[in-house]
Amino acid sequence: MPEDLTTRIAANKRRATALVAAAVVLVLVIVTVLGALAGSAVLGLIFGIVVGAIAGAVVWTQSTSLALSMARAVPADEEQQARLHNLVEGLCAAAGLPKPALYIVETGRPDALTVGRSPREAAVVCTTGLLDSLTRMELEGVVAHELSHVKNYDILPATLAVPLAGVLPPALRRALMQWAAGAHREAVGDVSGVALTRYPPGLIAALEKLRHEGTGVPNHGRKAIDHLWLDSPAEDVDERIAALREL
Repeated sequence: MPEDLTTRIAANKRRATALVAAAVVLVLVIVTVLGALAGSAVLGLIFGIVVGAIAGAVVWTQSTSLALSMARAVPADEEQQARLHNLVEGLCAAAGLPKPALYIVETGRPDALTVGRSPREAAVVCTTGLLDSLTRMELEGVVAHELSHVKNYDILPATLAVPLAGVLPPALRRALMQWAAGAHREAVGDVSGVALTRYPPGLIAALEKLRHEGTGVPNHGRKAIDHLWLDSPAEDVDERIAALREL
């Protein structure tokens, strides 16, 4: 495994550990303070430890399903979405990855995201707008990009950040999502995806279509998953396209 990939995976796992710990500590402090205000700091601390541990377990086990629910994603039927299933299977075989679960979001806006804790528990989500508007080569570029997030474990901290992002005020939420995603998450995914397909024009054309349609997917107010989308508001699509043209 290349050193840069090893380093990125290790950094993502450290961020994931920090996110779970943050959830535990946050709940512990809140419950302890409430207990102290109620007249029993010791009892508050005991309850805080218990509830904090439960919060950490919920963040670890339920973040993926929460993100899919927020996106309003439904499983991609193997017959109706045969092109997507076949394309993902081929790319996974080339990348040495298990096939992720595939989901669809009903919206005309082209975009995609990936969630999960590991390659064996990953889920790739595509909008119907993406599937309807992209050619096979363009879709291959997008899927390869998303699979790179799986291989790099980018999905781990980004997914675990969703429950916390859902309860934080806007400024703290944006800071958390940027930190959880890591530096240049989508740009790194672009380069890693192209390394798999060996065809930069496919992803370039796909990104140009995303740019034409505007930034982001309407999430019915679910800002906690903004950082997961391919068309991330945190990174400039024009800069990503320019970088790909240099490959």
